[in-house]
Amino acid sequence: MSTSKLARKIESMKLDKFVLAQNMAFLMSIPPESNLRKLLSFCLAVKARKKLSGTEILKMTCELMENPSNLPYWTQDVMGLDFDYSAEEWQALGEMGIENAGDFMAAMWQELDSLSL
Repeated sequence: MSTSKLARKIESMKLDKFVLAQNMAFLMSIPPESNLRKLLSFCLAVKARKKLSGTEILKMTCELMENPSNLPYWTQDVMGLDFDYSAEEWQALGEMGIENAGDFMAAMWQELDSLSL
Protein backbone atom coordinates (compact mmCIF):
# COMPACT_ATOMS: atom_id res chain seq x y z
CA MET A 1 0.00 0.00 0.00
CA SER A 2 1.42 3.38 -0.94
CA THR A 3 2.07 6.02 1.69
CA SER A 4 -0.69 8.27 0.35
CA LYS A 5 -3.22 5.39 0.38
CA LEU A 6 -2.23 4.57 3.95
CA ALA A 7 -2.61 8.23 4.94
CA ARG A 8 -6.12 8.36 3.41
CA LYS A 9 -7.07 5.12 5.15
CA ILE A 10 -5.84 6.47 8.49
CA GLU A 11 -7.77 9.73 7.99
CA SER A 12 -10.97 7.80 7.37
CA MET A 13 -10.62 5.73 10.54
CA LYS A 14 -12.04 6.80 13.86
CA LEU A 15 -9.30 7.61 16.35
CA ASP A 16 -10.06 4.56 18.52
CA LYS A 17 -9.77 2.23 15.52
CA PHE A 18 -6.50 3.83 14.48
CA VAL A 19 -5.07 3.53 17.99
CA LEU A 20 -6.10 -0.13 18.03
CA ALA A 21 -4.51 -0.73 14.61
CA GLN A 22 -1.34 1.06 15.72
CA ASN A 23 -1.11 -1.02 18.89
CA MET A 24 -1.75 -4.26 17.01
CA ALA A 25 1.02 -3.42 14.53
CA PHE A 26 3.34 -2.65 17.44
CA LEU A 27 2.58 -5.97 19.12
CA MET A 28 3.09 -7.95 15.93
CA SER A 29 6.48 -6.29 15.42
CA ILE A 30 7.92 -7.47 18.74
CA PRO A 31 10.37 -10.41 18.52
CA PRO A 32 9.02 -13.55 20.27
CA GLU A 33 11.85 -14.05 22.78
CA SER A 34 12.40 -10.40 23.64
CA ASN A 35 12.17 -8.88 27.10
CA LEU A 36 9.61 -6.47 25.69
CA ARG A 37 7.37 -9.40 24.71
CA LYS A 38 7.86 -10.97 28.16
CA LEU A 39 6.90 -7.73 29.93
CA LEU A 40 3.82 -7.25 27.77
CA SER A 41 2.80 -10.89 28.30
CA PHE A 42 3.05 -10.29 32.03
CA CYS A 43 0.84 -7.20 31.67
CA LEU A 44 -1.77 -9.27 29.82
CA ALA A 45 -1.71 -11.95 32.54
CA VAL A 46 -2.44 -9.63 35.47
CA LYS A 47 -5.99 -8.83 36.43
CA ALA A 48 -5.42 -5.24 37.57
CA ARG A 49 -7.96 -3.76 35.19
CA LYS A 50 -10.87 -5.05 37.29
CA LYS A 51 -10.01 -2.78 40.21
CA LEU A 52 -8.46 0.30 38.60
CA SER A 53 -9.36 2.84 35.99
CA GLY A 54 -7.27 3.11 32.84
CA THR A 55 -5.88 6.39 34.16
CA GLU A 56 -4.68 4.74 37.36
CA ILE A 57 -3.08 1.88 35.44
CA LEU A 58 -1.39 4.38 33.13
CA LYS A 59 0.00 6.21 36.15
CA MET A 60 1.45 2.96 37.52
CA THR A 61 3.06 2.07 34.20
CA CYS A 62 4.49 5.57 33.82
CA GLU A 63 6.09 5.20 37.23
CA LEU A 64 7.83 2.04 35.98
CA MET A 65 9.08 3.86 32.88
CA GLU A 66 10.50 6.62 35.10
CA ASN A 67 12.07 4.15 37.57
CA PRO A 68 12.84 0.94 35.65
CA SER A 69 14.98 -0.42 38.49
CA ASN A 70 11.73 -0.76 40.47
CA LEU A 71 10.57 -3.55 38.14
CA PRO A 72 10.52 -6.27 40.84
CA TYR A 73 8.43 -4.09 43.18
CA TRP A 74 6.21 -2.96 40.31
CA THR A 75 5.43 -6.55 39.26
CA GLN A 76 4.57 -7.41 42.86
CA ASP A 77 2.31 -4.36 43.19
CA VAL A 78 0.55 -5.05 39.90
CA MET A 79 -0.01 -8.72 40.71
CA GLY A 80 -1.46 -7.82 44.11
CA LEU A 81 -3.98 -5.26 42.89
CA ASP A 82 -6.81 -7.78 42.89
CA PHE A 83 -5.55 -9.57 46.03
CA ASP A 84 -5.32 -12.79 43.98
CA TYR A 85 -1.96 -14.02 42.76
CA SER A 86 -3.08 -16.32 39.95
CA ALA A 87 -1.10 -19.16 38.41
CA GLU A 88 -1.12 -17.24 35.09
CA GLU A 89 0.48 -14.24 36.75
CA TRP A 90 3.17 -16.34 38.43
CA GLN A 91 3.91 -18.14 35.18
CA ALA A 92 4.23 -14.88 33.21
CA LEU A 93 6.46 -13.43 35.92
CA GLY A 94 8.65 -16.53 35.89
CA GLU A 95 8.93 -16.43 32.11
CA MET A 96 10.33 -12.92 32.36
CA GLY A 97 13.45 -14.47 33.91
CA ILE A 98 14.43 -11.30 35.74
CA GLU A 99 17.81 -11.75 37.39
CA ASN A 100 18.78 -8.08 37.28
CA ALA A 101 16.02 -5.49 36.81
CA GLY A 102 18.41 -2.92 35.34
CA ASP A 103 19.75 -5.36 32.76
CA PHE A 104 16.25 -6.59 31.90
CA MET A 105 14.93 -3.08 31.34
CA ALA A 106 18.06 -1.94 29.45
CA ALA A 107 17.62 -4.84 27.03
CA MET A 108 13.94 -3.98 26.70
CA TRP A 109 14.74 -0.34 25.85
CA GLN A 110 17.18 -1.54 23.17
CA GLU A 111 14.52 -3.84 21.73
CA LEU A 112 12.03 -1.00 21.70
CA ASP A 113 14.51 1.30 19.97
CA SER A 114 15.21 -1.31 17.30
CA LEU A 115 11.55 -1.65 16.28
CA SER A 116 10.90 0.17 13.05
CA LEU A 117 7.37 1.48 13.31
